[in-house]
Amino acid sequence: MSGSGDFPTIFELSVPGRRAWSLPEVRAEGPDASIPQEHRRRKPPALPEVSELDLVRHYTRLSHRNWSIDTGAYPLGSCSMKYNPKVAEEVAALPGWQGLHPLAEEEFVQGALQLLGELERALCAATGMARLTFQPAAGAQGELTGLLIMRAWRARNGDVRKRVIVPDSAHGTNPASVTLAGWQAQEVRSDARGLVDFDALQEVLDEDVAGLMLTNPNTLGLFERDIEKIAQAVHDVGGLLYY
Repeated sequence: MSGSGDFPTIFELSVPGRRAWSLPEVRAEGPDASIPQEHRRRKPPALPEVSELDLVRHYTRLSHRNWSIDTGAYPLGSCSMKYNPKVAEEVAALPGWQGLHPLAEEEFVQGALQLLGELERALCAATGMARLTFQPAAGAQGELTGLLIMRAWRARNGDVRKRVIVPDSAHGTNPASVTLAGWQAQEVRSDARGLVDFDALQEVLDEDVAGLMLTNPNTLGLFERDIEKIAQAVHDVGGLLYY
């Protein structure tokens, strides 16, 4: 069975005895005694046997099926579906960044810490925020971080609100993050434009709402035109906005 319908799978290209590369013969007296008997193979793995040319052509064809910013626009507006300039990728690949170990002593990473500090101050100046964290490594982790910050702020103020509103267009990690943070997720519908239905939002807003999760552009790739009204309505009932 073909994997894509227009060219064969790597196993369909396999011909017994064909090799893409020949490794030097390893001379050993016997199996490594450190490997328990029950974990040793009784027969070779069923790997495809193809020529180097077939191997390169096969995976090159597969790579052309990958969607990337170089071949088309991303339709989504969520965390990882955005355009990162090539220069940013080159900077991130510099040895001083790429070679850092997360458990390195502070004395060995002062340059990186300085750059992070300068970037934090610049972003805070641009957004009006008091502090910023680079700790989350992905969108879902960022969601949970934001929700836990909201929860800590409310706990400090003796607040016991229970619900966080999530648009029906949101990424599936949104309600999952709400649940993981200890709140109840409440869905609000979208309108015919694919944006948050403001009237529907007002119907579910009350003093039990801890906040609203909203990405902009939303997961459909659309800009929430009523963002100012939405933010004001959430704030009017004492809610916070994860935005």
